[in-house]
Amino acid sequence: MHVGARAACRMRKRRVVVFSVACCLPALFLLYLASSDEDMGADNFLGFTRREAKLAERVREVEEQNQLLRRQLSISQNHLLSVMSESQNDSQTLGAKEEDSSSSQRTVPCLNQEPEVPKCEVIHIAIVCAGYNSSRSVVTLIKSILFYRKNPLHFHFIADSVAQLILQTLVSTWNVPGVDVSFYLADNLQTEVSWIPNKHYSGVYGLMKLVLPRALPDTLEKVIVLDTDVTFATDIAELWRIFRKLSAKQAIGLVENQSDWYLGKLWKNHRPWPALGRGFNTGSYSFI
Repeated sequence: MHVGARAACRMRKRRVVVFSVACCLPALFLLYLASSDEDMGADNFLGFTRREAKLAERVREVEEQNQLLRRQLSISQNHLLSVMSESQNDSQTLGAKEEDSSSSQRTVPCLNQEPEVPKCEVIHIAIVCAGYNSSRSVVTLIKSILFYRKNPLHFHFIADSVAQLILQTLVSTWNVPGVDVSFYLADNLQTEVSWIPNKHYSGVYGLMKLVLPRALPDTLEKVIVLDTDVTFATDIAELWRIFRKLSAKQAIGLVENQSDWYLGKLWKNHRPWPALGRGFNTGSYSFI
């Protein structure tokens, strides 16, 4: 009985020791962690961990590299600007030398250069605008003239009643400065040319340019006559300068017709025109 009591006492002591050891292990582990944290933070005064300290050091290195790159880029840009300015100065100097040398070589002046038309001189334009669809095509002609012109213009329209109404409305709507318009009724001239044999697609209105001296006022000294299907690609003053080439015995400036349509040789049995030869192109001519 006494022996059993001793054994039970020993068992209790062992259990107490085991329990004490088991309770001490977590406390020892916490102490170990605390001591390790103190060792990791002992190297910096900001309280960073080693990983944070390495990251901060890497950031500083990157900033230093960026500053170095900025310095190198600034040096390169300044060098490039200096080189560009030097090359520009050299090219200007070379261009000035070439211009001086070329001007020195021009010893013979241009004798055929014609004087410009004064910008205040009025250019007179006569157009026969009558018949089917003529008022539509003449709008393109007028726009092309206005686009390039630098002089005041005076249009003289030989038009029927329908075309006159359309053109009057058009001109009043545009209200373009430096443009005057005069109308002459085509019906009054039609009987004077209707007897002439004609196979031209423009009909009797294409012959009305023959009686322009009767239609236009006597005070008009010179005029450019145009067809409605003409389109200008330059200033009409270039055509107006032709009057300076006409002598006192010359009244009309026009060119020979370049189209084979009037010869009747485009296809078999083609007889469009009763006259002989090509004739002259009256789609654009100068008339005094």
